[in-house]
Amino acid sequence: MGGRNVNDLAKSALLGDPLLVRQFLGAITPLVCAVCRGVMGRQHPDLEDAIQDCLVDVVRALPQFRFESDARHYVTKIALRRAISARQRARAHSTRLATMDVHDLSFVTIDDETEARADLVRNLLDDLNKEQANVLRLRLMLGHSIEEIAGITGVSQNTVKTRLRLGKIQLRRWLERRGEGPRARR
Repeated sequence: MGGRNVNDLAKSALLGDPLLVRQFLGAITPLVCAVCRGVMGRQHPDLEDAIQDCLVDVVRALPQFRFESDARHYVTKIALRRAISARQRARAHSTRLATMDVHDLSFVTIDDETEARADLVRNLLDDLNKEQANVLRLRLMLGHSIEEIAGITGVSQNTVKTRLRLGKIQLRRWLERRGEGPRARR
């Protein structure tokens, strides 16, 4: 970023100069990519489109940002919503495709066990309470602290902790039922 932080770049981008907007986008693109990959998975066919849509949404929403918190939190919130929406649309589309003849569809096999487990967790998060799923994505997939999640989601740290705890309990139950949890492996 060359010494300028994201907040300064965001304020500069508000001036409307294409070069300043491009600098701001260059600074936030790695964050947006990380959020989208965490929510959608690296192999998701709509990943690149979702990243571009997120960047457009951030630029459009920037005039409403009041700079009361870190601009990175604002960007994360926008990217998280857009990525979840893109994943849900793709899931609905695949459900419609499921009525087609299975032999007409080509399948991609993923050898990487880590990516397969991440996909399992993503699918489970899709079925979890929205608030719990969002804090789990921010914490587990994107590595945000409790304090950062509270800032991004606009709730207290205690609320974040509660949502994390309840979400983890539900995920653990689902994983154990599927034979994936630690108790199921004994």
